[in-house]
Amino acid sequence: MADGKGDAAVAAAAAAAGAGAEAEAPAGVGAGDRTETESMAWSQRPASPAPGAPGLRPCLWQLETELREQEVSEVSSLNYCRSFCQTLLQYASNKNASEHMVYLLEVYRLAIQSFASARPYLTTECEDVLLVLGRLVLSCFELLLSVSESELPHEVWVLFLQSLQESHDALLEFGNNNLQILVHVTKEGVWKNPVLLKILSQQPVETEEVNKLIAEEGPFFLQMRIKHLLKSNCVPQATALSKLCAESKEISNVSSFQQAYITCLCSVLPNEDAIKEIAKVDCKEILDIICNMESEGQDNTAFVLCTTYLTQQLQTASVYCSWHKMLVLGYRFYCVSELFNSDQVRMKK
Repeated sequence: MADGKGDAAVAAAAAAAGAGAEAEAPAGVGAGDRTETESMAWSQRPASPAPGAPGLRPCLWQLETELREQEVSEVSSLNYCRSFCQTLLQYASNKNASEHMVYLLEVYRLAIQSFASARPYLTTECEDVLLVLGRLVLSCFELLLSVSESELPHEVWVLFLQSLQESHDALLEFGNNNLQILVHVTKEGVWKNPVLLKILSQQPVETEEVNKLIAEEGPFFLQMRIKHLLKSNCVPQATALSKLCAESKEISNVSSFQQAYITCLCSVLPNEDAIKEIAKVDCKEILDIICNMESEGQDNTAFVLCTTYLTQQLQTASVYCSWHKMLVLGYRFYCVSELFNSDQVRMKK
């Protein structure tokens, strides 16, 4: 499953680096903060620079040293987060990143280690602290989806696991359990969870097992798995996982999984079973999905979905789709087809 490396991995790293401005940490992940006095009592001198991703460790060490010299405040925390993100972006965008997964893994290891070390001098009164940490975890997870342990030097992987556990332990001192998911999946194997393997191989799986997997990983990480599978052209596997998530009662908002499932079905059309599955979906949901697809630049998929659903509804004279919604769907079909045709014309030019 560790396909889609290179540029995708660099994009993940760059996204983490841009976290200070726009990222959202997963809900319920990473809460809690200590007082300034408690933070300072926990402090220790920063580790001296040592070999790693060339130049990154000294830069992060310098940022932490400057942070330690200031009082714990929103301003110092904000300045640190911004400088941290800029530094990470610089090294994640290095030309070596797209060619060497080992390099990117080391960038993440050092970044997570450094942030955990600086945590006693940061306050969550500055919202960027948890935003940066949350996005760092998400992006690191995205990278790990593309990493094959067998392709990594053993000592590199062992060092990453050890550093991750130590950083997790340090962050727990401040009530931040953000790294728990990374510690869990790396110990087990990113793609080696028994329940996940059963789902991906389309074997029967108990509801309790699925619920446990959802509870362990949460919607954010499962969405990332599905996106990775689609990018890697593992459509049957993405279909199986998105369908189970879309039908789960453990996930409060399944709209993204429903869209992912419909996207998977569209990729195998004109498969008759896929057409029947699409026809079962409520007309309003289909309209919402089409609009989302358009906004995400998936004009081709939106066109295929709109054509398939509208044709099916007209052929069956479905009572589940009101004429008002049918007219709206017809209008969407016209708009999407115009976008699709204009794209085709541009491609021919």
